[in-house]
Amino acid sequence: MTLLPPRGRVTALLILLALIVRVAAILVLDQPLESDGLAYFTMAQGWVARGEWADIYGQHAFYSAGYPMLLVPFFALFGASVGVVLAVNLLLCALTVWLLVRLGERLTGTPRAGWLAAGVYALWLPAIWNATMVAKENLSTPLLLGMTLAALAIARGERPMRHAAIAGLLWGAGLLVGGSSLLLCAGVAVALLWLWYRKNAGLALKSGLLFSLAALLILSPWLYATQQMVGKAVLTTNGAFNLYLGNNPAATGKFISIADTPLGEGWNETRVALGEVRNAERLQAAAREWITAHPVEAGKLAIAKLGYFWEPNMPDAADFAASKAVASIRLVDIVQYAFILLFACAGFAGRTIARADKTVIAAMVAGFWLIHAAAYIIMRYRDPVMPLLIVMAGAALAQGWQRFDARRAHKGAGFATLSSVGSGAGSGAGRN
Repeated sequence: MTLLPPRGRVTALLILLALIVRVAAILVLDQPLESDGLAYFTMAQGWVARGEWADIYGQHAFYSAGYPMLLVPFFALFGASVGVVLAVNLLLCALTVWLLVRLGERLTGTPRAGWLAAGVYALWLPAIWNATMVAKENLSTPLLLGMTLAALAIARGERPMRHAAIAGLLWGAGLLVGGSSLLLCAGVAVALLWLWYRKNAGLALKSGLLFSLAALLILSPWLYATQQMVGKAVLTTNGAFNLYLGNNPAATGKFISIADTPLGEGWNETRVALGEVRNAERLQAAAREWITAHPVEAGKLAIAKLGYFWEPNMPDAADFAASKAVASIRLVDIVQYAFILLFACAGFAGRTIARADKTVIAAMVAGFWLIHAAAYIIMRYRDPVMPLLIVMAGAALAQGWQRFDARRAHKGAGFATLSSVGSGAGSGAGRN
């Protein structure tokens, strides 16, 4: 007697595959704890040990709070260590694979699409890399997938109030994890428009209101906490920092150090003297001033950022000089990326997925993409939204698989017919 039905067993095997690959990567890579990861770790560790919420620089609201908030209960139960963080990442990976299977089946009506998407995700190198680090992308991804599933249910009119509340909670959680979730509400807005079209305006408006209230419910405690800690209710003070790095005379559209900008001189002293909020206000004002003074250049830079967002992560000569193995792996990453984009486009162009569902998915992708025109681009910034393209690629692959099965069945039927005809002729000749 088996504990899982056949469909469940396939999903469980895919989850197991993803976990095995990531555990192997963790053992091989042994990533150092540094930069953003060290900040997240310090925030969660400090809260458990001393009841203090601060990063490695003593800031309270600079780094997004969502990912370290998730780590807090695990640190409280099992102690603060990188191993605990990586175990949490593995749990989030398992959840992501399960959500991909659900989403693929939801879009196509067949589990094949979800299984294929989950298989691609299990072997997708950027996700494997993120799982080996203290990185918020591990949490952003399942939140985005869950929000997408809720939005699809809203668009179909399936318990829209309930799913609007779920979507709002997930959106609020996503905003705590990172500001890149801000325009994901576009997907829910499109879903509400479909609900309006299919049902009635009143239900769509009530669902939209519930979505907003649910998001506020999640955000309110953190906004209150930042009011107490830094004197102003903010999601993060990092947004102004990123805005300035992406909009100043030295900006390139990609990450640059604050030291390379006009405000770089005396940065640490000024930051400490002004405090988080006033320093963020200074950065935001400087960015807006530059955009106002150079609107054409700022517009061109924003367009360039939108292009950089989809740029393949090409290894250069320095990468090969540093490590031929790592650079070669990067080439595999490029092949995977091209494969995903190609079949995702086929998924959007195909007829397997309903038009309403396609528009919701497209709005989610577009919202996540467009917000990045405001700041700067690092390749990993697109990682959380890539699973949506992976599931669209899975839908295209599943459609191809179905056509292959149909052709094979048709040929098999043809051979069976010819065989029966031949047998009948032979029997007739024997009787004569």
